[in-house]
Amino acid sequence: MTIKGARELDHAPLVISGRSRSSSKQGADTYVSLKVEGMQRARTHLSRTDRWNEAFEIVVDKVNEVEIAVYDKQVSQPHPIPIGMLWIRISDLVDALRRQKTMMENGQGGWVTAGDMNKAPGMSPFGPYGYQGNNSSDYNALVDMNKTPGTGGPSFGAQSEGIDAWFAVEPAGALALHLNFGELNLNSGS
Repeated sequence: MTIKGARELDHAPLVISGRSRSSSKQGADTYVSLKVEGMQRARTHLSRTDRWNEAFEIVVDKVNEVEIAVYDKQVSQPHPIPIGMLWIRISDLVDALRRQKTMMENGQGGWVTAGDMNKAPGMSPFGPYGYQGNNSSDYNALVDMNKTPGTGGPSFGAQSEGIDAWFAVEPAGALALHLNFGELNLNSGS
C-alpha cells in the first residue's frame, strides 16, 4: 500500500490557549494510521501539506478489512484528533484486481471511466464501490486517480500494477492510495 496524499479533509480547528480558530494548517500536522485486526501496523510521517508518498508492506493473511484513519496532531494538544476514517474490504480489493487483470488480458484496456460506467450499469470494476461524484453515498467510493476534480489535470502518477484511486474518507475528503498484493515467501533462504 502506498499512501500518496489527501484532499478536502475536514481538519480539526486549531486550538490556541483554550480558544479555537478556523482550521488553518498552522500548528497542526496530519498523519495516516493503518490498522489490521485492531492493531496499528503502519503510520505515515507528519505532514502539513496532506502529502506523504509512503509505501508500506503489510501482511493481510486471513484478514477481512484494513482500517485507515487520518489524524490531526496539534503542537498545543497532547493527543491527536481523528478527522477521517475508511475501511477497505480485502475481498473487494481482490475482486477489483482480478477484474482489472482480466480486462487487460482481454484487450479491454483496464479501468473504465465514470462515463462508461453509466453506459453499462453493473459493470463497475470496483465491486460494491462506486465513483465519488457519481451520486454514490458509499463512503468507500473510488474516483479517477489521474484527475483532480474541476481541473481535468493529473494529480498523482499511475503505477503499473494494482489499483491507483482516490478513496472517500468519512466524514469528508479522500485519500490517494495505491493498493496491490504480493506473495509472501516464507521459505526464502532455506
